Amino acid sequence: MFKHLTAGAVLAAAGLFAGAVAAQDYTLKYSFADVDSPATNAAAAHAYVFKSTLERLTGGRMEVEIYPNGQLGDAKSMAQQIRRGTIDVASFSSGVFASAYYPQLGIFDLPFLFTTRAEMVKVLDPKTPYISGMLDEIAEATGVRILGFEPYGFRNFTTASTAIRSPADMAGLKMRTQEIVPHQKMMVALGASPTPIPFMELYSALQTGVVDGEENPLATIQQQKFSQVQKNLTLSGHLMTVAGIFVNEDWFAELPEDLRAAVVAAHEEASLAYAGIGAVQDVLALDQLREEGMEIYAPSGEELDAFRDATVAPVREWAEGEYGKDFVDGFFAHLDEAD
Repeated sequence: MFKHLTAGAVLAAAGLFAGAVAAQDYTLKYSFADVDSPATNAAAAHAYVFKSTLERLTGGRMEVEIYPNGQLGDAKSMAQQIRRGTIDVASFSSGVFASAYYPQLGIFDLPFLFTTRAEMVKVLDPKTPYISGMLDEIAEATGVRILGFEPYGFRNFTTASTAIRSPADMAGLKMRTQEIVPHQKMMVALGASPTPIPFMELYSALQTGVVDGEENPLATIQQQKFSQVQKNLTLSGHLMTVAGIFVNEDWFAELPEDLRAAVVAAHEEASLAYAGIGAVQDVLALDQLREEGMEIYAPSGEELDAFRDATVAPVREWAEGEYGKDFVDGFFAHLDEAD
């Protein structure tokens, strides 16, 4: 019957075949270290909404495989794999990436920068000229594109024995930190001994007394069952954990324009889930930690001022020496403008 096909039909069939060949499919690996619970964990919520939205927007041309619970490595390992292109999308602390590859990104990890999640989202909006320019510079320097920043949660102190009410209570304590230099400088300013320990090893380190305490967002403290090995919780809110959504720059740049736009749109949709789930879970986690027997202390305004006075100026002075005074002043000017 093929001899009866018209020339137009043949050309149309050829065009359809060529279109099928051109419409390349992509399978993305999305990695994060948190628990696989999108209803109760902000990082997981972002991953699942990103997956659903991207697959819908691209008509299935892009498929997302999710790897939670640190299956593909901790934050430091994910940063390395994103640079190599063996992971396509990863969610982890921007400070870890800063300490490994782009130190100036650590400016987001200075103490007491933000008072709410909404403020952080506004200040670090990738559509603002300041942040957009920074993201382009990071991509050019490191080969990694950051789609945006997420408010993982305010960090709070926990200890096994010494209750923290003031900076003086932290003198000599061995406190676990992430491998984020500004966090470590903050601990030094408080008189504590910063001890970097990978997240996947933290519970064991607390259980065996390798460190006296740690600091994390409320939801993380509850979900990782740190109440089993830590007695005291101080609601210091001294740092906002800023998470980044990272992709390999070469991979992203080589995507067809429509798929790049879909990736960005899927991230923006998923960001709504990230912020919302995170805020709700902090409230629920606090109640749960109280039920689990942790002794929770909420510092007064004057007591929080003592922590600010002990940390803000010395850590900013360190940052000016490390990143350059002009850079630090420029960031704080952006912070003031956004407020």
